[in-house]
Amino acid sequence: MAGTPVSVITNSFLIQTLPTKTYFQYDIFSSEEKLPNPAKRQRLIHALQTSAYPTVFSPRVVYDGGRLLYSSHAIRDGAFRVHGSNQSAPPDAPGWYNIRIARTAGKDVHPIHVAQLMKGQVNDESLTAANLVQLLLCQAANLRHPNTGRAYFNPEGKQTINGMAVELWRGFFQAVRPTVSRILVTVDVTVAAMYMPGPLIDVALAVLNARDPRRLAIRDERSDDFKRLERHFKKRLIMVKTSGNRTKTVHGLVPGPVGQYEFQPGSGSATTVGAHYQAAHNIRLAFPDTIGVVTSGRGAPFKVVIPIELCTMLPGQLYKKKLPPDATATVVGFAAMRPADRLRTIRRGTSTSAARPGELLSPVQEYANSEFMVEAGMLVDQNTISISGRMLPVPSLIYNNRKQVSPRDGGWNVVGSRLYAPQNMLKWAVVNFDPHHIPQQVLQGAARNLAHCCQELGMRVEQPRSVRSGSGHDVQRVIAQVVGDFGGHAADIDMILVFLPSKADDIRTRVKWVCDIKEGIRSQCLREPKVQKANNQYWNNVALKLNARLGGANALVDSPALRDLQSKPFMIMGADVAHPSPGTARPSVSSLVWSHDQHGAAYCATTRLQEPRTEIIDIENLMEMVAIAITMFGSKHKVAPASIVFYRDGVSEGEFHQVQKCEIKAVENAIDDVWKKRDIKEAKPKLTFVVVGKRHHVTFFPSEERNGDRSGNCRAGLVVDDKGLTNPQFPNGDFYLQSHSAIKGTSRSAHYTVLKDDVFGGNIAKLQELSFALCHIYAKATRSVSIPAPVYYADLACGRAKFHIDPSMDLDIDGSTTTGGEGFVLGAWTGAYEPINTNIRASMYFL
Repeated sequence: MAGTPVSVITNSFLIQTLPTKTYFQYDIFSSEEKLPNPAKRQRLIHALQTSAYPTVFSPRVVYDGGRLLYSSHAIRDGAFRVHGSNQSAPPDAPGWYNIRIARTAGKDVHPIHVAQLMKGQVNDESLTAANLVQLLLCQAANLRHPNTGRAYFNPEGKQTINGMAVELWRGFFQAVRPTVSRILVTVDVTVAAMYMPGPLIDVALAVLNARDPRRLAIRDERSDDFKRLERHFKKRLIMVKTSGNRTKTVHGLVPGPVGQYEFQPGSGSATTVGAHYQAAHNIRLAFPDTIGVVTSGRGAPFKVVIPIELCTMLPGQLYKKKLPPDATATVVGFAAMRPADRLRTIRRGTSTSAARPGELLSPVQEYANSEFMVEAGMLVDQNTISISGRMLPVPSLIYNNRKQVSPRDGGWNVVGSRLYAPQNMLKWAVVNFDPHHIPQQVLQGAARNLAHCCQELGMRVEQPRSVRSGSGHDVQRVIAQVVGDFGGHAADIDMILVFLPSKADDIRTRVKWVCDIKEGIRSQCLREPKVQKANNQYWNNVALKLNARLGGANALVDSPALRDLQSKPFMIMGADVAHPSPGTARPSVSSLVWSHDQHGAAYCATTRLQEPRTEIIDIENLMEMVAIAITMFGSKHKVAPASIVFYRDGVSEGEFHQVQKCEIKAVENAIDDVWKKRDIKEAKPKLTFVVVGKRHHVTFFPSEERNGDRSGNCRAGLVVDDKGLTNPQFPNGDFYLQSHSAIKGTSRSAHYTVLKDDVFGGNIAKLQELSFALCHIYAKATRSVSIPAPVYYADLACGRAKFHIDPSMDLDIDGSTTTGGEGFVLGAWTGAYEPINTNIRASMYFL
């Protein structure tokens, strides 16, 4: 095995004693048409055990938040009547539920099923056992804190995102991890976005970034302000000043003035909301002109409208929508922790000694106090474990004239180096969509500085042949003028440099749709704030992207594993699936990228749409994309690839079987089809298929300070395939590779799981070396990245899906408008989804 042996600390803890009891599994369902929302379910099950039927549920059961309960003692099947908050409420009062509990057939979890996890035996029993162990670890903390199942959160030290009614909370993530002969629990510090709690009138003003309550006196439900507020509040949980401790759900809003909203309660006479609260509660509305909140659902006898000033948003409600790009810096700054601080928090929590009010102990310190773990007989060692790893040799980067540059701490400097294959930018144009903030002299200076950096890197750049300006509403006309300046031949234009305002997502979408889809012109967008502050490093980074988009190679990586592949024609592929925000009726996007040069450095990409939130790539789409890739490769090189190394991003371990069954088979079928249709006589390519995971939360820390880099992290190139950490259920092997050095915070490794390996014949060291090398060829950077470049590129390609749809159409893949999901028709989206223009489809347009 290549590399220098090293010992590292990981954020995993040994479960010393596994469950010693048999657990019985029960299914729950209610007399309602469907179970209530997750938060209410938790409250109902909690009330069921603690106040409604405490003797029946003793010891307390473990609940998975869905339809399953696990109990260490037998419970009679039957119906249990429970109220969400007040068990002494009158029988006809709202809030009562009939919960039926029934023993499931053949789903008892015995200690032997837990032991099967350590032997890699994957079956229904062992998977159920893994779920139970996870629940036992998390149950106590999840009952006390807002949570996502595997992670729980606390408002201590929270931070508000500027311009949004959203907060960032820290918390702890916990995950069971089977290894050979033992089971671990991984604990990590994590961050979640939460809806801002507090008086609803204050939250509403924060949503609109306003201070005056008169801004909430909205009369028209079609107005942008009304729609923004309704999107933010719909389905949120609130408390109402006049309803005691009962939690209510927001089902919608009504325009103002809420005080004059008329309704007829039951058989009583019609009245207004303002008059009702004055008569029934002696409350005179301070803001009767504002909007109102609707808390009655479908089928209610009348619409229940409550003045916004009487409502309070409950804390701890997870914000699951996509955060805007300008929130990224805030999130990164809040989440980043120095490695030593992260490890200390994982071990002890947020306090330095005993926890004070508002502070969090580490889960590891809480396990011994968990009634659920005590009942199960489980014990967890409070010491982090040490693991054996290796430091892989750092590959060199090859620049022009075979000059080699050696990375240090994950980075290298290109000053004095010329790009390996610099391209010329002779016929190019400049378009300024922010002439007010970017005057002519700034524009000229930017173009001059960029040209200078390009020339220093070996590119030949002449003066732009066309300089145009216009408004963001006139993108198509302005770019048409540029094409006219080149004689009407878009294919003759090397590049359009586009200057944008600071907030210009809509303009950029129109620019990319026109350039990528309609005209087939390479384009590079630059935002005004960065241009104003630009230094030499910024223009160098832009130059790197330009050269790669023009078809050049910035640098090659020198790796023995890559040299072995180069002995015959080969392809590197990367695939990903990106999903819409939860609750949105929009398609998921799948992508495939593939190398088409002999260095594994130049890539093409293609994307497809598929059913929402479907992680497995649609089989027909994948077959079509793979066939396109192999055909393009063959057309260029006049030879078929002898091997394909396929990196698949973003699949959870629970979906690996489906990947093997569907995706690997689809790749193999695509190869078969191409060979048959083209009557290829050469042998079919060998295939290695690897899943690259980023969200596993396993983190490594130097065992000694001298073994770390300047930021205190393990050095780039750490690979861990120690049997004490790898998963026994994957016979082809799995490993962790920390290929980058974090500029800020703690470096994260990627988890590689080999699902098929015909290329390397089980020599996992070669695959490790190749993966590390591919982390050094990301064209936009002079630093190694955390995952292989083709995986990164596949993610970038998915992110450009919105550019494939005419912006004038009422279809926005990245939109956040929530819907009930009804009415989604994939065909409406695929019909509007246009392919990349043939002029640039062989370029790295996705950078």
